[in-house]
Amino acid sequence: MFDQLAPSRLFSLEGRVALITGAAGGIASGVAEAFAAAGARLVLADLNEKVHARAQALREAGAEVQSLTFDVNDAEAAGAAVNQAAGIFGRLDILVNNAAVIVRKPFLELEQADWRKVIDTDLNAYFTVAQAAARIMVERGAGRIINMGSIMGHVSRPNLVPYVSAKGAVHSFAQAVAADLAGTGVTVNVLAPGYTITEFSQANVKEFHDFVRDWTPCRRWGKPQDIAGAALLLASDAGAYINGQVIYIDGGFTAVTR
Repeated sequence: MFDQLAPSRLFSLEGRVALITGAAGGIASGVAEAFAAAGARLVLADLNEKVHARAQALREAGAEVQSLTFDVNDAEAAGAAVNQAAGIFGRLDILVNNAAVIVRKPFLELEQADWRKVIDTDLNAYFTVAQAAARIMVERGAGRIINMGSIMGHVSRPNLVPYVSAKGAVHSFAQAVAADLAGTGVTVNVLAPGYTITEFSQANVKEFHDFVRDWTPCRRWGKPQDIAGAALLLASDAGAYINGQVIYIDGGFTAVTR
């Protein structure tokens, strides 16, 4: 009677293929591990060659993983890479749009090149990769597109104008694409992590580390594994009716003020 609701079935990714961009490190590491544990076959992609070592480590742990290097800002290369990813295992069920860059400068010191660098990678490339993946998914009648947002799409702090602008747009982008893909079997959502300890974060700056820890109701920074559960929810049958949503995973950071 309850077979359909058994967690082992509801959250299973057996037989599904996931493409994760920006997968050389950071939050993607936790997501990739969770997907592999749920039975997915993975294609990890990044501009950084380290993505191959990341894939090899997962293979050694027993996962089915391949890796690609391409520039998400090269529309032709990105489209070809998505098709290549689908060809590796014969299908593409899940896309995690995760590649991102950040420029920390005061607004009055920003140059056009700074703005374009962040907007191109953190927003425009999401469109390019998601569109290529959606064309494959719509033809199959099913798919999950998960865009990596941020609490910085909801709140802000100084010196992050391009990043905050891009992440806010990513949140709206998911809602708009979900509307456009209505009835196709493809869902589009956003994960919005809070401050998470990765090689790219400022967790090693003691004053800032302590501020985030003390402000956050969970009284700690996030870990890549903390993002994994929500990613698995959106990628699996458990999240089949979640569409056009932004899910904040921030330990309560955005829920409080003083």
